[in-house]
Amino acid sequence: MKKLFAAIAICALTVACALTMTACAPTKQVKIIEIGLSNEQYGVAVKKGDIELKSKIDEVLTALTGDGVDINGKKVTFQSIYDAEIAATENEEWISIGAVKTKSTNRANEFVVVTNADFAPFEYMVGNSYGGIDMQIAKIIADQLNKELVVLHVAFESVATTLTNNDADAALAGFTINSDRLITMDFSIPYYNTTQYIAVAEDFDAFNDCKTEDDVVTVLSSLTGAKAGAATAQTGYFYLHGNESFEFDGFKNINTTAYPSIALAVKDLANGKIQLVCGDKDTLTAAVSAVNK
Repeated sequence: MKKLFAAIAICALTVACALTMTACAPTKQVKIIEIGLSNEQYGVAVKKGDIELKSKIDEVLTALTGDGVDINGKKVTFQSIYDAEIAATENEEWISIGAVKTKSTNRANEFVVVTNADFAPFEYMVGNSYGGIDMQIAKIIADQLNKELVVLHVAFESVATTLTNNDADAALAGFTINSDRLITMDFSIPYYNTTQYIAVAEDFDAFNDCKTEDDVVTVLSSLTGAKAGAATAQTGYFYLHGNESFEFDGFKNINTTAYPSIALAVKDLANGKIQLVCGDKDTLTAAVSAVNK
């Protein structure tokens, strides 16, 4: 009987070890197909008809994308902010903009910005504060307006509603300028040009010979029963699923799941739950770098 119990115990231990090894199995490495699939521009959104605020923001952005803004005796440009944030994201040495209010208490003296802080390197959380390209721009705009910055963090699909409901003065959220959004809000001058990339597992070779966007579209159209991921209400999701405002036909042959963030979609990609992810190039690159470490 003791031998029987021992044998059972050994079998149970073996199964437990096997399950543990499976659970702890390393995720797949992920690669990016660095072929642009769209032409987009980010802008700062403001309430429809708020010409005064739009003009002031345009002045700041014109300076940032030009010779720079004087901050503590140093010229700060969009490019210098971008370069610092890309390096910070790669090294996971996040740059905080410092303590900011997260609730408005005196609207007249505040610059209230709505964002979704799950979009590194443009916006992310640093403890109880914020960092990212857009958050640095928001801080600069607030300072130039001589107002106190307030940052509201909401789900990305709620950014537009928060602005149009007058709960914020502006939206800085890697926000692409498009015709539908221009119906309900105004945009600043563009401050960044971007595109969509595709990410797949390192051993997924269907895109290996692609050289152009048409090549990528041909492969995407040929996939059968493919599962994809993208962030809810973001351009990558619209690219795969289809969206008239963005002029994307979508891919009916691909089952696209909407995720709260690109990072979560990339984690499922690395774990083999989906076959590809589509997202803004910088945010997708940041998510892939994080999962490959």
